[in-house]
Amino acid sequence: MIQVLIADDHNVFVEGIESLISGSAEIQVAERCYNASAVAQQLIQTAIDVVLLDISFPHIEDGLGLCEHITRNYPQTKVIALTMHDDASLIKRVVKKGAKGYLLKNTTKTELLQAIQTVHHEKQYFNDTIMNILLNDVPKNRKSITGVAGKPTLTPRESEVLTLIAQGLTTQQMATQLFVSAKAIEFHRSSLLMKFAVPNTALLIKTAMELQLID
Repeated sequence: MIQVLIADDHNVFVEGIESLISGSAEIQVAERCYNASAVAQQLIQTAIDVVLLDISFPHIEDGLGLCEHITRNYPQTKVIALTMHDDASLIKRVVKKGAKGYLLKNTTKTELLQAIQTVHHEKQYFNDTIMNILLNDVPKNRKSITGVAGKPTLTPRESEVLTLIAQGLTTQQMATQLFVSAKAIEFHRSSLLMKFAVPNTALLIKTAMELQLID
């Protein structure tokens, strides 16, 4: 059973989310928290698999700080941002803080349950709406396609992994070619996603191409 904590300072919304989850055979709401200190305390006392976090909790900087606290101190606990904000820069900041998913508060029951199950299984969840916001925003954050602005600094190994990702190799194929473990490849992949502030491989490749880091 996936144990979920809902972190939101609006009681009615918390009850609404809980009603969406109720009845699921695989997911249950273990805790409800209405402030950041309550979340921190519950994570100490209870094994939580997924936190549904309102980033405006009660202010965006507070929510981002809490997201970082959770992902840094409780790596087994996955965070899904559940918010009304559809701003690309905020989505990217949330990804940088370690969130594995991002949903708007008008999400459906089916999508919410799918997102929880997806991040619980060590994957990221960003629906088409969020992906379109990010894709449409990419040119706005670059001075030009030459990558004058926003170009991350990569290690030699990260550059190798980035090139192989663009070539479509699987994790195991990359590990074999670079004579490293699959776990090492996943580590470098995660590092690349973090440095580029993107949620998945498709955006990683797109952004790297615009910055002329790969052909």
